[in-house]
Amino acid sequence: MKTEAHIRLSTPAWLFLLFAVVVLSSNTIYRKTSRVSARQFVMDSDMEGYYQYLPYFFLKGKEKMKHMPWARVYGDDRTLSGFTCGVAIMQLPFFLAAHAVSKFLEFKSDGYNSVYFMSVLFAAMVYVYLGLYYLFKTLSRLFSSRTALTVVLSVFLATNLFYYTVMGPGMSHAYSFCLISLYIFHVKGFYDKPKISSALKMILPLALAVLIRPTTIIAAFYFILYDVESIKTLRQRFRFLLGHWHLLIVMLIAGIAVFSPQMAYWHLVTGKWVVYSYQSQGFDNILSPAIFTVLFGPRNGWFLYTPLMLVATAGLLYLAWIRKYSAPAILLILIAIVYINASWWVPTFSASAGYRTLVEFIPFMAIPLGFVGDWAYSKPKISKVFITLLVLFVVYNILFSFKYNGYQWWDSEWQWKYLLHLVKF
Repeated sequence: MKTEAHIRLSTPAWLFLLFAVVVLSSNTIYRKTSRVSARQFVMDSDMEGYYQYLPYFFLKGKEKMKHMPWARVYGDDRTLSGFTCGVAIMQLPFFLAAHAVSKFLEFKSDGYNSVYFMSVLFAAMVYVYLGLYYLFKTLSRLFSSRTALTVVLSVFLATNLFYYTVMGPGMSHAYSFCLISLYIFHVKGFYDKPKISSALKMILPLALAVLIRPTTIIAAFYFILYDVESIKTLRQRFRFLLGHWHLLIVMLIAGIAVFSPQMAYWHLVTGKWVVYSYQSQGFDNILSPAIFTVLFGPRNGWFLYTPLMLVATAGLLYLAWIRKYSAPAILLILIAIVYINASWWVPTFSASAGYRTLVEFIPFMAIPLGFVGDWAYSKPKISKVFITLLVLFVVYNILFSFKYNGYQWWDSEWQWKYLLHLVKF
C-alpha cells in the first residue's frame, strides 16, 4: 500500500519563508553589487559595539571584557562600552547556533568568522518578521485584514526598517522594532486580564527595548495612557493602576532583572552599578533642539527620507483630535522622541540611512497609518491614489537603501546631489 507524507505549514510559517526569501535575496544582491562582505554587517562602527559582548563574554573571558575594542577609554587601563548589551542578548541564540556550526565545520570558533557574521543577519530577519507579525495582529484588531496587510508591507518596504534588516542587521533598530511591536500588542492583553503573566508579557519587551536604547522609556506612556480619552478616564486609569500595585512591583522587578547583565558589566569595569556610558556625549541642544533637522533636515530628515510617515502623521493628528485609538498617547510619544533626538549632541546621527533612531517608533505610527488606509479603501478613487503613493514610497525607499553609502554620509558636507544620486534609476 503506497502512502504519501505531506508537510503542512501554517500561514505564519509560509509568510516567514516568503519573508526570508525576500530578505536573503535582497541581501545577496546588495553584497554582490556593493561589494560588501558579511563581516561589515557586524564589525563596522556601532555594530561591533553591540555584538562584541558575545565573543568577549563567552569565548575570551571576564577580564578581557575590561578591554573590549569598540569602546571608550575609562581610567588608565580599561575601556567602557558606550553600547548596552540588549542587542547581544537578542543575538545570543543565533550566536550559540553559529558557534556550534563553526565547531562542527572545524572553523576557527572565536566569534569572528563568516558563520557568526551571517548569524546576525538571520537574527535581524527573524526578529523583524516577529515584529511585523505582531504588528499585523495589533492592526487586525482595529482595521480590516487588507488594511493591516497593506500597512505591514509598507512599514517594511517603504521605511528604513528595510535597510536595517537587509543592509545593516548589526544595528539595534531591527531588534527594537520587534520589541516595541510585541509591547504594543501585549498592552491590551494586560488591561483585558491584569495578572502576572500578562504584566510580564508586556514589560519584558519594553524593558529590553529600553536597555537597548534608554530613550525608548517614553514608550511607557502608551501603557499608562492606553485608551485614555478624557480627564475622567485618566483618573480611572490611575485608580486601576493603584489597585493593581502588586503588578507594578512585578514590572519593576522584571525591569531590574533585564538590566542586571548590563549593571554587572558596568560594575566589572568601573566598580559602579549604574554608569552613564556615553561619558562626554549628551543632550547638548536641549535648550535649542534641532526639530527641523530631525523632521526635514537634508541629512536624514525623517519626513524627507521616509515620506510614508507624513501620511501616518496626518492620520495621527486627526485621531488625536477625535481621541481615538490611543492617538493622544502616540502623539505625546512622537513629540517627546523628536524633542529628545533633536536635543542630542549630533541630531542627524551622522551616518544614518534615514532617521534611524525613529525606526523603533514606527509600530506606533502604523496605527494612524492603518486608519488612513481603512478610510482610503472605503473610497475607490482615493484607494487608487493611496496605493499609487505607497508603491512610489516603496520604490523610493528601496532605491535609497541599495545606493546609500554610509562612508559618504559620515561627517561630510551634505549636498542635494547625494540624494538625487540615491534615488535616480
